[in-house]
Amino acid sequence: MAPELGVLTGRTAEGAAGSRGQMTCNSIWFCAPCEAGRRAEDTSELTTAALRWLAKGGMLAAVVLTARHNRTHALADLVGALWGRLDLDADTGEVRMRKAGKGKDGEQLWKPARVPGAYQQMLVNQKFRTDLAPAIGYVGIARNPEVTRSEDAGWNPHLNSLVFLGGRLVGTPANGQLLYSDDECESLIPFDGGSCTFEPSAEDLEAWEDWLREFWQDALRSIDPAYTPTTECERANCKCGGKGHGVSVTFITSPDDEALIKYLTKNGDDKPESVAADVETAQKAAAEVAYTAGKNARGRRSMTPFQFLDRLWAIEREGLAEEDAPGYGTPAQCRGWWGEWEATMHGRRAFEMTRGLKRHTDLNDDAEYRFKELHKAFVAGVVLTGDAHGKVAKAGTDYEVIEAVRTQREADVPTLVTDAGGRADHVRLVGPDGCAEFTESLSEIMRTKAKARLTEAEALMRGMQQVTCPKCKGLGRLEEFAAVAGGSCFSCNGNGWTYGEPADDSDDDEDQEVPDGTHQAPAHAAGQA
Repeated sequence: MAPELGVLTGRTAEGAAGSRGQMTCNSIWFCAPCEAGRRAEDTSELTTAALRWLAKGGMLAAVVLTARHNRTHALADLVGALWGRLDLDADTGEVRMRKAGKGKDGEQLWKPARVPGAYQQMLVNQKFRTDLAPAIGYVGIARNPEVTRSEDAGWNPHLNSLVFLGGRLVGTPANGQLLYSDDECESLIPFDGGSCTFEPSAEDLEAWEDWLREFWQDALRSIDPAYTPTTECERANCKCGGKGHGVSVTFITSPDDEALIKYLTKNGDDKPESVAADVETAQKAAAEVAYTAGKNARGRRSMTPFQFLDRLWAIEREGLAEEDAPGYGTPAQCRGWWGEWEATMHGRRAFEMTRGLKRHTDLNDDAEYRFKELHKAFVAGVVLTGDAHGKVAKAGTDYEVIEAVRTQREADVPTLVTDAGGRADHVRLVGPDGCAEFTESLSEIMRTKAKARLTEAEALMRGMQQVTCPKCKGLGRLEEFAAVAGGSCFSCNGNGWTYGEPADDSDDDEDQEVPDGTHQAPAHAAGQA
């Protein structure tokens, strides 16, 4: 983004690492550094929403939904059964299109038609919406998919969800309102004196959980009988409690259960420390969330998609024997699984909340919240020159730089750069002041670039051309502005040119005949060329 500055990789006080000064692809499915960053954002947002809801007196239900699966099942089919797929024509195999309203010019818009999966069917089920949801005070759900692959059972996609319960809601969750008085709803929901929440009865919660298990089984059976989950289990001491493995429900009523909330966005193998959440802090949207990137599947014979790449790297780049490399599968199998993963997940949404949930948890008023999370101050880090960053990026070890900073091993970064063919003196270790100085310099450069792009875009819209700045005559500075702008010309931002109408022809600017009979173009025209 600013080659003259390079790239800063820093660590926040909470232990999360990130970089500034480089463009990223922002792909949550296929890029490990971007996945780590986006999961950190999602974890912070979800935890804040959950703590605020608990502080209001509400209840949460951690729900995990999955399907029966084995090694013969394709990932695309399993994912489609759980959270929808494109509607394909049975004869041609092409995607069907459906009407999607009209554009500004009145032209009919079309979009691909989708076949809802079991998850979408659950949300629109009439029994749930009219009978169960009001009884348990349902106000919304946050959903986060996860996919692993085990050697014994093949692909295992499942949905980790956090359901917000106990809301005194009038209207639909998407468009309704939480009420803090009994003016309109005393007859609908028990009123407890000023709170917008109530405690659902044990009978209503049990009825909802029983319905969910039965509905989930029927929905998957209707899609493919092979996906029908179990509703009973006879394994001794099984974590399902004998209720089967398609649906898992755990109720949360205390902010101290933050460890379980954080599990939903998969931010590390280690169980996070249970934080005694300060309710007042949560209400003011100041709850801080620690995040550890790099969620791995449990056990040697179960892998996440990124671990396919880890195994390939270990075998083909580090030279480990297949039996010594982490995970399982031949290199050809790992490539095939990764290709299947890419084809299935491309274009799909990851973490999302149902409509209205941000409003009910007071996140709608936090327009700057995610921005602040993305721009937390770094307490330490390293600055790599453009050349050094290019070397480690080409060598594929840029992620190792991030991990070194995250684990407080900044001193190892020069070695990573030299191993990649760069120079150790192109690495600069910085503290809080150095990180702040880099961030401010980057912001100033990007503001200048954005202003220049805006000026250029506006000029092009008006049909103007690039001309020599009339104020500074192309010098890029004006002496009278030296005290306040370092000599830079305000009109051209110090570039020496701007956009405007070409100068009128004059005696000095007219084409002049030269001795050989040709014509010499005006100076400003030559400059434009």
